[in-house]
Amino acid sequence: MSEQRSGNLRRRRLKFLRRRQAKSKIAAMSMMEHLRELRTRLIYGLAAFVAISIGAFFLFEPILGWLLDPLCGLPRELLGSQGCELSGFGPAEPFVVRLKVTAMVGVVCSAPVWLYQVWAFVTPGLTAQEKKYALPFIVSSVVLFAVGVTFAYLTLQPGLRFLIGLGEGLITPLFRADAYLNFVGLMFLGFGVTFELPLLLFFLGLAGVVTVTQLRQQRRAAFVTIVALAAVVTPSQDPYTMLLMAVPLYLLYELTIILLRVVQRKKAA
Repeated sequence: MSEQRSGNLRRRRLKFLRRRQAKSKIAAMSMMEHLRELRTRLIYGLAAFVAISIGAFFLFEPILGWLLDPLCGLPRELLGSQGCELSGFGPAEPFVVRLKVTAMVGVVCSAPVWLYQVWAFVTPGLTAQEKKYALPFIVSSVVLFAVGVTFAYLTLQPGLRFLIGLGEGLITPLFRADAYLNFVGLMFLGFGVTFELPLLLFFLGLAGVVTVTQLRQQRRAAFVTIVALAAVVTPSQDPYTMLLMAVPLYLLYELTIILLRVVQRKKAA
């Protein structure tokens, strides 16, 4: 029994010494070393963005076709004589539009790389307990962003039908390439970033900033806040698209409460 206790004490001492050595190593890093580390991480993230953007530049036609599918799926009478063809005003607009599309694809598809670089940069300053949550945080953030973008794409056609239908018979639609892609890009970005909010709320709960009881008591306030946020974030501000964003966000809020309750019960056990 005494040998087992002494063995446990030795393991604890070794663990304590390793932790102290890691902390002293972090403290010993100079400002220049931190800047060099940050520069390296930025280069990796930028390289992934550039590589994916170059590939998207040469795959511009199928990507643009995919972005136009929601518009081209609308009834012909809504689109007018132009149909779903995009218009350009100025000789440089086709090139600018191509760059805009490739940059959009580069930012979205390189998200796992630059999120990992952020994690790798801050990891030395985290405790062992915090490091356990770092990788799930990155994976969850990428998945939620992808879910948000997917949901935005699925809501594009109903949203466009609603918006264009308001002027049916009164306004002849003329779809400018730059304006349409700005609309699509803002939809993707708005839905993708907004779908990250439940993840932030979950980790605030893990940190003890908010509790499950508080989240339950603030359900009405949360619903009103979500609706107001959806009204601000959606580029069209139409009630249809706003509702399509607010409903899944509130469901994610309820899912956050359930997951926090499960995790806290496991901790208590």
